Amino acid sequence: MKFKKLGIFSVVVAGAVVLTACGAKDNKAAFIKDNETLSKSSTQKFDMNLEKLKVTASRDKKMYAPIINGYLADFKLSGESVTDGKNSSVNLKFNMLGQSIPIDMILKEKNPYLKLDTLEPILNLYMQTTGASAYYNGLDMTSIKGKYLDINAIAKESGQASKDVTSLTQAQTKKATEQALDVLDKSDFSKDGSAITLTVSGKNIAKVTKAYINALPKEAQASFEDMTKQKDLDKEIADVIKTITITTDSKKKTSHITIAFTGKETDGVGFSGQASLDMTYSDKKVTVKVPANTDVIKSTDELTKMMSQAMQLKTN
Repeated sequence: MKFKKLGIFSVVVAGAVVLTACGAKDNKAAFIKDNETLSKSSTQKFDMNLEKLKVTASRDKKMYAPIINGYLADFKLSGESVTDGKNSSVNLKFNMLGQSIPIDMILKEKNPYLKLDTLEPILNLYMQTTGASAYYNGLDMTSIKGKYLDINAIAKESGQASKDVTSLTQAQTKKATEQALDVLDKSDFSKDGSAITLTVSGKNIAKVTKAYINALPKEAQASFEDMTKQKDLDKEIADVIKTITITTDSKKKTSHITIAFTGKETDGVGFSGQASLDMTYSDKKVTVKVPANTDVIKSTDELTKMMSQAMQLKTN
């Protein structure tokens, strides 16, 4: 089944990220300053909630809606990002299909490394859902314990250029943000105590996102090409998204993002309800331990060999 909405949802998420750095005269300066300060925090924790998000469907896609809604009801995503000013670590935890799936990453001076032994639940889930367990003697992660996969090295080996949007300079990000600000109105912002709230209608989300992306360097724009080339993107997003609301509270060191959906069906599929993301920040001192070179896998051959050792075929 092909859901065109998934591409739109990707643009919306990108728009939400862009908007956390935006504002409009009056509350604009405070909103920007607060988000810039929070983004530099040593620790950022987040929780995504999809419990209020529902899929509706009709015609030939109607039978899939209950299945997808079952996944959404069970799905949870939480995580933590920490940085010591030079290196960073990202720890994610997915809850889905009755299993808790962790994903750990280390960013060593912008180079990402994936911790492989945290993938055991994913491999187990793969074997269970595909019936592959009938052909394997379970998993033995001994050879993978403490090993990391060099994402950039694997990408280069496969001929894929690495487009690292996170390596943008402060000046480049500031320029892109200023371009995005031009499409926002003063009335999009409100303030309540130390909290500033930005509310953007669905019809303006694509405009803000495209303005931001178009101001990025060409190599960074390439990362968003699949999103920006969609025809009638503004209308398609407005048909799906009612509003994106972002509340930042510098005093409490929190931010909250809510994406409200219209519930309108197009091509037989619609999203209703809302998705939300809560973030908390702190400035406690942290140290990020990076993997030794001997623990980093830099080729698909080496990775394949280790995975084969972990997933031993049954023999008669």
